[in-house]
Amino acid sequence: MPNVYEARIERMRRKMAETGMRGLYLMMSSDLQYLTGVERQLHNPTDDNKHGDEVYGAFLSLESGPVFLVPRMGASAYVRQQAEGKPWIEDIVVLNDGDDTEHVTRGVLKRIGNPETLGVSGRAWARSLLLFQRILPGIQIVDASIALSEMRARKDEEEIRIMKEAGEITDQVFGAVLRQMRLGVTEHDLIAETNRQIILHGGSGTSFHTNIWVSGPGIKIMYARDGKTRNTPLQPGAVVAFDFGIVYKGYASDFGRTVAVGEPVKEYRRYHDLVMAAQALAISAMRPGQITCAELNRVGRKLIEEAGLGPNFTHRLGHGIGIDVHEPPFLYELQHDLLEENMCFTIEPSIRGVVDVRVEDIVQVTRAGGVPFSHFSHEYLAI
Repeated sequence: MPNVYEARIERMRRKMAETGMRGLYLMMSSDLQYLTGVERQLHNPTDDNKHGDEVYGAFLSLESGPVFLVPRMGASAYVRQQAEGKPWIEDIVVLNDGDDTEHVTRGVLKRIGNPETLGVSGRAWARSLLLFQRILPGIQIVDASIALSEMRARKDEEEIRIMKEAGEITDQVFGAVLRQMRLGVTEHDLIAETNRQIILHGGSGTSFHTNIWVSGPGIKIMYARDGKTRNTPLQPGAVVAFDFGIVYKGYASDFGRTVAVGEPVKEYRRYHDLVMAAQALAISAMRPGQITCAELNRVGRKLIEEAGLGPNFTHRLGHGIGIDVHEPPFLYELQHDLLEENMCFTIEPSIRGVVDVRVEDIVQVTRAGGVPFSHFSHEYLAI
């Protein structure tokens, strides 16, 4: 019986055949991780520009592959380690610093049959596509993102297990940070502590830049992430909004809570109760085949709009999540897909006003309604 990755590769081949793709190129990415189990490397904060970056990824045809093509510098040892114990990976071709990229790529494309139609992920480099066109004049390049997104939207049993574990770890991280909160601590202190606790609790890093901001009377809210604008010390009456996530076993979490410092302005409790009630209402409506993404977005906004605070809910209700922290489908007006069983979304209503109040949890779509992966308290939190 094929394992999950062999099954995914064969399913992708069927989709390729149905849509006329004779070959597939996926750069080192979440799509490639999903198909093969080879986790993408964590990016450096700046570009490192390895020789062969434009073809760093894997090639697949209807009959052969995946064949990985990897730069020697900073990639070959990593991919070989990741490929151990994965017999569905046909080969790893290393592009050495002195090799001609076009010549080596030509050989790999020949191995997968010099396809007339090549599917690529939506974020493939322009340099990659131009190289393929030089090697195979007349090749038709098509976007494979829709097929891949359809596959990734519904999580399988193993993905659900990992994401639940990530949710438990995220709760533990927030609990540890909450115990460190006190008067005088700054946003930057809390960001640094959150990132430290993620590593201490077994995460491999953050799923996006940790975002923590302080609001309240007389406090100018800064959404930038540099040391000059995020140095607001905690003071009585302030409100602290958390938005962070971890990467665990290649999957992302995304989490939000709001904490009062002492006794906040009177609007805080009103905002808090509305946001929590709005989230609970949306989660209860998350049944497969019964509601679209756009309809769920409207459900999540209903209570806040009825309270006259609709303009203060400034973003979509949420987004799909899995290997990437933001994945399709999205919970906003333009997305009319029906929810399906085992899709996973963030549900994150908020109110921005005198203070900023938000909540966010990852929620699985089930026949009984939404099932959150985090279980940290939704009650009024204060230090």
